[in-house]
Amino acid sequence: MRKAVYRLVKRTPPALVYAILLLLLVLATAPAFRLVLFGLSLDELLQLRCFAPI
Repeated sequence: MRKAVYRLVKRTPPALVYAILLLLLVLATAPAFRLVLFGLSLDELLQLRCFAPI
């Protein structure tokens, strides 16, 4: 089993690994990107104001 995993790791192109990591990074920071791209709506501003801890 271990040898099969090592062969798979050796055959995986580095570009594929970097593409997967980039995709995961974008998915993890999607809420921040959404705010940058689309701005805040009135509902989101009210939620931040009403539910933010003081």
